[in-house]
Amino acid sequence: MIKSIKIETAFQRALVLAAAVACLIAGFFFVKWCFANAISTRSPAKEVVVLSIALAPNDPQTHYALAVLNERTFLAEDLTGSLAEFERAVALAPHDFRLWLSYGRARERYGDAAGAEIALRKALALAPNYAQVRWTLGNVLLRRGKIEEAFAEIRLAAENDDSYRTPAVTAAWQTTGGNIADVNKYIGDSPDLNSSLAVFLAKQQRFEEAVQLWNALPAEYKRTIRKSDGEELFAALTAAKKYRDALQIQSSLTDESGAEKFTPGKITNGGFEAEVKREKAGVFDWRIADGAQPQIGFDDVQKRGGNRSLVIIFNSSDGKDFRQISQTVAVASAGKYVLDMFYKSSLKTAATLRWEIVDAADGKVLAATNAISNNADWTNLKVEFVAPENTQAVALQLAREQCKSIICPISGKVWFDDFSISR
Repeated sequence: MIKSIKIETAFQRALVLAAAVACLIAGFFFVKWCFANAISTRSPAKEVVVLSIALAPNDPQTHYALAVLNERTFLAEDLTGSLAEFERAVALAPHDFRLWLSYGRARERYGDAAGAEIALRKALALAPNYAQVRWTLGNVLLRRGKIEEAFAEIRLAAENDDSYRTPAVTAAWQTTGGNIADVNKYIGDSPDLNSSLAVFLAKQQRFEEAVQLWNALPAEYKRTIRKSDGEELFAALTAAKKYRDALQIQSSLTDESGAEKFTPGKITNGGFEAEVKREKAGVFDWRIADGAQPQIGFDDVQKRGGNRSLVIIFNSSDGKDFRQISQTVAVASAGKYVLDMFYKSSLKTAATLRWEIVDAADGKVLAATNAISNNADWTNLKVEFVAPENTQAVALQLAREQCKSIICPISGKVWFDDFSISR
């Protein structure tokens, strides 16, 4: 239902007209302000941003945009002008912590560390829970030599934002010259920061300290919240061939039901009852090389124990292709071990197949089994070996010795089951 208002007097008509004019003027200034704000935000051209200030001189965004553009030229006069525009922006919006943060950074770049600290403390007062403000203030204080105050802010920033954990550790490391006690003094002893510190120490080749620090973390915490740090630590240890420590870290990342899978001095999945990964196999899992020959699979009919065995099917007319299957096993240095396994074969070849135990660090052959017979029912293969001093792991691998002729065909099948290593 539409209602109309009757305007009877000249005064009423003038009042309505004045209101309409006021709305038009207000609309004009609002549109002008919005336009100026929009072009200052989006335009990279300095001339356009200067125009936006002329259109909206009291908009802090237009002054902020000009300050940023002036700063990018690296010219002395523009840098001075940049600071003036930052000051104008914070004067127009004194409760916007983002402007104070930018102003503080600009002050430090200009060489005014004291002014930067003042601006950043203002930003912190406005946004005490914003990690970026604390991180920036902490670094300014650090460069000013206010070590205790600096790390009080840096520690809080790292505790509130994971992205600052590693930089906080790095800053403490550089400040203390690598003294672990002092690093903990400055950044604290929280599980989050100790987790990052463990990864950092591994990258500095200080593996023993890294592992000790990781082991001190709560077990559930390692398996869940900081699992990615554990995986990074594991990668660093395996890259350095610190296999015993790496196995320890890997075990800490699995739940209790899977802990038995990763045991020092034990072959993983020796009876092939669990699946063998074709891709992305773990460091201590069975690893099967890419290729077409021989075919490698599992047989639930021919088996020595359990539900199945590993079967390798050869069908090569020249014997050139050979996919290797292997497993790395962490062992104690200078330990004496026995490798035990069973095989069944039905082969036609002049080549020799045997299993080798090699040092995982340098590939040196430590021992080898007797040759696998071409035709045999389930037969035990056993060989003793000694892990040299400082050896952290050995690799068990199937090896083939070529026959004397250039062409060395091989066909048939060989089954393997029940691998084990014992002291």
